[in-house]
Amino acid sequence: MKIKVIGLLTATLFLTLSTVAQSENDSANSLFDQFEDLKKKSNNYQNYEVVDKAVLGEFWNNIDDSLRVQKDEIASLKKDLAATQKNVSQLEGQISERDSKITEQTELIDNMSFLGIQIGKGTYVTFTWAIIFVLIILVLIVYFRFKKANKVTTETRKEFNTLQAEFEAHRQRARENETKIKRDLQTEINRVEELKEKLGKA
Repeated sequence: MKIKVIGLLTATLFLTLSTVAQSENDSANSLFDQFEDLKKKSNNYQNYEVVDKAVLGEFWNNIDDSLRVQKDEIASLKKDLAATQKNVSQLEGQISERDSKITEQTELIDNMSFLGIQIGKGTYVTFTWAIIFVLIILVLIVYFRFKKANKVTTETRKEFNTLQAEFEAHRQRARENETKIKRDLQTEINRVEELKEKLGKA
């Protein structure tokens, strides 16, 4: 019964050795060599191999040492992995911050502030052209109205000048008529005076 237990223990150790051999070739080869040497030094008992306890204990200590080295390496790798994950987290934070800045810069490039309102450049260009178009229409309206008003003013001024000339001509004629009437009146007055004198003498 003890021999079976020893055999099972040996098989278990061999499987453990195989597992360790997959992680570290050098250590595994050393343990495998020790296991082969252990089998060579074992004694035969019917269908079982009998192993010396001291040799088996030494073999187990070697396996335990190898496992301890593997555990230390695993712990070191875990520590390195944690540091790497920390660095990855920091890099992800930096990337996120950079992406945020890039997004902000892109928004600043694509948008602009107009009268305190954030609008897209396309909208700004469209709005600007709309304002320019409206201003052009207003300028044209003002121009045509000014041209029309100027035409009316010119015509009115011409009519005023014509009326003023006619009025001056009429006033001149009135003065001439007035002078002529005064002369005629004076002539008649003189005739009346002469008639009075003649009548007085008669």
